[in-house]
Amino acid sequence: MAIKKYIISGLISGLAFALLMAGWDYYKGKPFSALTFLIHSVLFALFNGYLTYRKDQSKLKNK
Repeated sequence: MAIKKYIISGLISGLAFALLMAGWDYYKGKPFSALTFLIHSVLFALFNGYLTYRKDQSKLKNK
């Protein structure tokens, strides 16, 4: 049940980051790339999900 929280948190943050980066690329005049969007969303989701997990584990350890 707890892992579901980390997955959802990672997916939401990954998609938000990928959208922001796609907007930034559009602003700079670059064409949209689905591969770059996918890479940004997956890598940031994994990174943020892992950091959320570590933060929660340290909170439980310090109690």
